[in-house]
Amino acid sequence: MSGQEPISVLLTTEGTYPFYTGGVSTWCHRLTYGLPDIDFTVLAVVTNPSPQSKYDLAPNVRELIKVPQWGLLQPAEYSGHQPTSVVLRNLWNTTPQVIATRFKPIFERFLALLLSSDCDKEELGEVLLKLHSYFQWFDYQKTMNSVDAWNVLQFALSAAWACRPPPTEQPTLAEVKQVYRLLYHLLMVLHVPIPRSDIAHSSAASFCGLPCVLAKLAHGTPYVLTEHGVYLREQYLNLRRQVESFFVRWFLYRVVENVVELNYYFADLVAPVCAYNSRWEKHLGVPQSRIKVIFNGVDPEKFSPDRGRENGRRARVSSLGLIYPLKGQRDLIDAAAMLRPKFDNLKVRFYGAPVDREYFDSCLSKVAESELDDCVTFAGSTNEPWRVYNEAEVMAFPSISEAFPYAVLEAMSCGAAIVATDVGGVREALGNCGLLVPARTPHAMAEAISFLLSSATERERLGHMARARVLKHFTEEQFLNSYESTYCKLLARRPQQFLPVYSR
Repeated sequence: MSGQEPISVLLTTEGTYPFYTGGVSTWCHRLTYGLPDIDFTVLAVVTNPSPQSKYDLAPNVRELIKVPQWGLLQPAEYSGHQPTSVVLRNLWNTTPQVIATRFKPIFERFLALLLSSDCDKEELGEVLLKLHSYFQWFDYQKTMNSVDAWNVLQFALSAAWACRPPPTEQPTLAEVKQVYRLLYHLLMVLHVPIPRSDIAHSSAASFCGLPCVLAKLAHGTPYVLTEHGVYLREQYLNLRRQVESFFVRWFLYRVVENVVELNYYFADLVAPVCAYNSRWEKHLGVPQSRIKVIFNGVDPEKFSPDRGRENGRRARVSSLGLIYPLKGQRDLIDAAAMLRPKFDNLKVRFYGAPVDREYFDSCLSKVAESELDDCVTFAGSTNEPWRVYNEAEVMAFPSISEAFPYAVLEAMSCGAAIVATDVGGVREALGNCGLLVPARTPHAMAEAISFLLSSATERERLGHMARARVLKHFTEEQFLNSYESTYCKLLARRPQQFLPVYSR
């Protein structure tokens, strides 16, 4: 690419890079650092206005834009992209007449599409573009807090809810207010101007993908969508646990489903990190011709076997991953309780930050109840994961849900003996180079770990196979080459402007 104008990429994230650690952030960091000839603008949708970056950005990351969804009511107070004069102009321009004549019709159509049983994604994209264009000229808070906005929302909810099979209990005013508050914050991404770029690339089929959809609609920008986990599936699992009201869950399901399907509809290429994810994408209407699996990759020099590993001195089982329910640490604790009578030198060590305090506390309670305090340890985060993989006799990954986890690839690259749950793309990564067990089955995990702890020969055999599999299929070089070639191909067939920009 030398001698040419660098390709510019708008990379959008949500609750991940560069403010939070985890697999998606690792992917973003390696992508941006590994493609130094490409200029990146990172647009990060975050939970509050003041997160601290956990990563040193690559020199070719030209700009970092934070879009907080929560922690503020007036986005104009936070926005650094607008001078004060523009903020004041927008506030002054936002009169009741403007809201009634310009905003209300767009908002009515938006909610009608959002809550319909068969939403036209082409029209929904056009309406979102109109909403985004409106908020470039008029104040977000003043508009969304208007009587017109509230009345339109109440009417749309009532009409959609009335179509449910009777008898259906009517929502309370408090529930409607909760829906209004959630929608207010979720749509804040529409307030931010979309940077111009050659390629738009979202790291999830979520709200952070909306700027990419808008870039395609307004400027014909090719859109690449990478799916790590399946966002829709994850929200189905999370909302049932986190939102008590059935009415509010019903509304959020409709919002999330349409946002996901909108991303799928407008993406020129959907690039799941494993073939497992593509089943959901195909089910939701993405044709096979627009799906290309691009596996994650690791640096085999950084993650390499340490031949000085001592065997037989202890029965150390390690697990690396953020501490939260879908990572399944409680199941491994149960497995440890089953293993303890057989291995009196058993040491089970968890590495990773607790991101769900309630779940972490339940893990600590389970350790105490099972009298495993001298056996099970939570060691916190580590900056040397390769050391963890090389020091363990067995690496255990008890996840309930996964995509294509970096930790498994890194452990394989280090020649570790691995026991993992058969979820997501783990089977695609591990192949026959480790032991797979069903999720949520501590006894099966205990049996597999016991087998490996009892056989140094089998641990070494599987470790050699795992390392060879990474070198053949999952190197960082292969991962980076795939994305660079994808960007170039999409840019070469970039369409003309897709839709005219809605103007004042």
